[in-house]
Amino acid sequence: MQHLKRKRLRRLRNLVLLSLLLVLTIFLSLPPAPTGGENVVVLTMVYGSEKRGWIERASLIFQNWWKERHPSRSLEIRFVALGSRESMNQIILGEIKPAIWSPASSVWIPLANYLWKQEYGGEKPLVESWRPLVVSPVVIATWKQYAAQHNITSWNSVHRIAVSPNSDLKFAHTDPQLSNSGYMALLMEVSAAAGRPTQNLTYDDLLRADVRQWLKAVEGKAVMYGESTGFLADQATTSGPSSVNVFVVYENLVIEKNRQGEPRARWGQSLVAVYPREGVLMSDHAFCILNAPWVSEDQRKAAEEFYNFLMLPEIQRIAMEHGFRPVNPDVELDPRIFNPENGVSAVIPCILLEAPLDGRVLQRITDLWIISRPGE
Repeated sequence: MQHLKRKRLRRLRNLVLLSLLLVLTIFLSLPPAPTGGENVVVLTMVYGSEKRGWIERASLIFQNWWKERHPSRSLEIRFVALGSRESMNQIILGEIKPAIWSPASSVWIPLANYLWKQEYGGEKPLVESWRPLVVSPVVIATWKQYAAQHNITSWNSVHRIAVSPNSDLKFAHTDPQLSNSGYMALLMEVSAAAGRPTQNLTYDDLLRADVRQWLKAVEGKAVMYGESTGFLADQATTSGPSSVNVFVVYENLVIEKNRQGEPRARWGQSLVAVYPREGVLMSDHAFCILNAPWVSEDQRKAAEEFYNFLMLPEIQRIAMEHGFRPVNPDVELDPRIFNPENGVSAVIPCILLEAPLDGRVLQRITDLWIISRPGE
């Protein structure tokens, strides 16, 4: 009898130990509980990779700025650098759900709103309002001697070289299906071909035979289409004027290359930015707090504070070190950066263009480029 009792006790003890082990295993497999609970604001910003250097520097300062003003509330801010078109597509498809979207240019906003409405309907646009963070015009970059030799002042100058007998044009811009600068270059080319500002382009302009012929003449001289504007500037500088003599980049990259001294060291001349007479589109790095169902009121307030921080004079001056023009009117352009020695003009000597008002132009303009490329 005692033997059976001891046996039952051992069995019960083993069962208790097994149950405790099972509970412990389940507990250890659970994900860690979030820290801070309601006292943590999680803010995600998806932004154009062109301003990565500035955003990374500014974000470190912002963490301390936030702590000083909100000692009892933590902020977890996440930054995702993506190309403007790629980030727009992922937001529309719901693959990423940021509170802040900052494409390299506001030209993407009408297209984003157009696609958002097509996908979800409703009366509210994805982006109801936006503000610029910094600006950098998209310019025609060329070599100082080539610019003087051909008197390059406009897109029509580039077209003149393209159609001239024995043309020596070696043209380049980034792929407009992947890169913001290539997309903006295409808008400016079509604007020049159609003879009207970008904001007035219509879908019918894309169908005009003279526009297609003009574009094919210039794009037919293309020697490369890069995925990255920075890579394109590197390639043009490294390979020199005999390989690429006219290319489209951001003004800040012309400044950067000339300040580094590589063009003069390699080829005995600097790069110059041509601000085409037809006008330039500004890469204005729009700051958009999305009007999306996943954005909470707390995230909106935190996003507003981050925008106000980025507008501080000292933060805007950091942006200038990366070649961007400040948008805070209290911050003057640094003449040591924006000067002819660095290949640029402090005063932009042409009109500023705007995004087309017709969403179909924004959506279908790359179709026109596809049929205008060399070999098409």
